[in-house]
Amino acid sequence: MLHFSKISTKGKDFNLIASGALAFKIHNKILKDETFMKGTKVSRNLLQSNAVLKADNNDHKKVFFVIISDLDKMNAASLCNMIAKERAKGSFAVCQVIPMFYNEPSFKALKMLRQNFDEVIELNKLTLGGGKALISTEQQNCIITDYSISMARIMRNVCVNDHVTKEKEVKKGQLAYA
Repeated sequence: MLHFSKISTKGKDFNLIASGALAFKIHNKILKDETFMKGTKVSRNLLQSNAVLKADNNDHKKVFFVIISDLDKMNAASLCNMIAKERAKGSFAVCQVIPMFYNEPSFKALKMLRQNFDEVIELNKLTLGGGKALISTEQQNCIITDYSISMARIMRNVCVNDHVTKEKEVKKGQLAYA
C-alpha cells in the first residue's frame, strides 16, 4: 500500500509518500509534527502499491519525499513512472529507503528508484561513534524516524521558502513597472 499525502501551504504543495510498515509509522509522525500542522491543508490517499498513480494535469513544479521500508514487497514501477513524469515537468523528488532485506528483488527496485529520483538515500544499519552497530532495532527505528522528520522539515521549508522568495521577486518586479 502507498500512503500519499499532499500538504499545501501558501499555495505550494509538499507531497509525502510512504510504503511499508515502518515508513507508514514515520509518515504519521511527520504529519503530527508541529511544522506540518501550522497553516496547512493535508489531503491523504491510500493506494494499492501496483495501482497506476495519476499525475496532475497542471504543469507546476512539486516536491516529493518518498519513504520506503519494505522495498522487496513493493512494486516500484508505477511509483517510478509517476515520479519520472513529474520530474520531466521540473519537480524534485527524494526517496529515502530503509532496507529490511537484501535480496535480488530489492536490489532491482533500488536500481529503478535511483534511475527515477533526483536523490535516493539508503539508510543501512546505523552505527555510533566507534563504528559499533546499534543492536536494538527499536533504537535504530527511533533514530531513523528522527532523521526522516528532520529531512521532511527541511524539504518542506525549502519548498515553501523558495515559493515565497519568488513571489516577493515578482511583486518587486511589478512595482518597478507600475
